[in-house]
This record gives sequence, structure tokens and C-alpha cells, in this order.
Amino acid sequence: MISGILFDLDGTLINTWDLYLEAYRLIVQPYVRKTLTTRDIESTKPTPELQFIERTIPEKEQDQAFRRFISHYGYFYDSTSRGMYPGVSQMLSTLRKAKYPLGIFTGKSRAAWEITSRKEPLGDFAVVVTDSDVEHHKPNPEGLEQAADQLGIDRSAVLYIGDNLMDYHTARQAGTQFAAALWAKSDEEKKTFREEAGKAGLNLFLEQPNDLFGVLER
Repeated sequence: MISGILFDLDGTLINTWDLYLEAYRLIVQPYVRKTLTTRDIESTKPTPELQFIERTIPEKEQDQAFRRFISHYGYFYDSTSRGMYPGVSQMLSTLRKAKYPLGIFTGKSRAAWEITSRKEPLGDFAVVVTDSDVEHHKPNPEGLEQAADQLGIDRSAVLYIGDNLMDYHTARQAGTQFAAALWAKSDEEKKTFREEAGKAGLNLFLEQPNDLFGVLER
């Protein structure tokens, strides 16, 4: 039984991939001699911003780099972010009408979430836990446990929806259920992901946002 739902954000509800690549390119550029492209950043397999800055920027300059990131994130949002994925708005509206408690657990920082929530008509969530609110990054379950507990629902009755295996491993450690959102992936990416997911024991996939309702009816 599922009594409450928590969502990852980037790659699950909203498409900010190009925005992140551009913001990351701009904060890293001062530290390298060649001119960087977004493809260069993509090849590093970028992580959420706090983790990315920790592993790419000298420690004494990380605070300044984060401030620059937030500035770039806000400045380029309208021109570079692609907004919510098709079907997400309708999914959220239907869930709210059905009175499901909803929340967000994201690797995004609190500052970036605040910009996003002003830009995107995502609506209100009962709980929002960001990477700024925890001591340990995903796949440590701290943030997901915190979000589930704030919903006031037993963790085993909470469904976490994310787009990668790190989200899945986080959910397993936190004791929540998990479903993988595939709608942001190309056909080739879906095939590869399903193969990797199967090896990890993951077998619940959502091709489109409205596929969630079939899961809730089980």
C-alpha cells in the first residue's frame, strides 16, 4: 500500500540538464586553461551542485563558487531550463485531488530550489528536503528518511520516485518503496537503464507520469 509520495526533482519532475551544464561550465572555466564546452562538463558525469563543487573547486573557493553557481542558475533559468516534463503537471494535480500527501527530496540545494519553485508552477508540497538540509549526500538515506518522517507516514508506505539507480539505492536504505521515472530518457537510455536496474533488483518503471496511477491502484 502507498500512502504518500516523494519525488526527486531534476530529471524526474523538471528538465534542467542544459541549465546545469551551462552553470557548471561557467563556474569551472576560471580554473582551466582551455575554453570549456558543455560537452566537456557532461563528460565528467556531473552530480548535484554541492557535490559537484566539492569535487571540482578548490576548498577555499567553494563558497564563492556556490554563490556564482546560484547567480548563473537564476540568470539562465528562463532561457535554458526546459521546465516540467510533459504530463507532470497533470499527474501532480490528480494526486492532490486524490489527497495523497506529496513531498520533494532532491539533491538540489535549498537556494536553487527556491529559484525553481518561483519559476515552475509545481504547486505546494507538504515536505521539501534539499541537499542543504542534510549532512550526507545521496545515496545516504538521511534526507529521504527525514522527508518520509515529515510526511508522518510509515516509511514502508512511502513511494519515492526518481530517475537513476542512486535514487533507488537511497530508497532501499531508507526503507521506502521506489519507482523509476523513465520519461526523461531516450529509447537507448531506457534500454541500458532497464538492464542495469534489473541487475540491481529494480523492477518498477514508469514510462510516463500517468503510469503512476496504475501502481497506486495495485
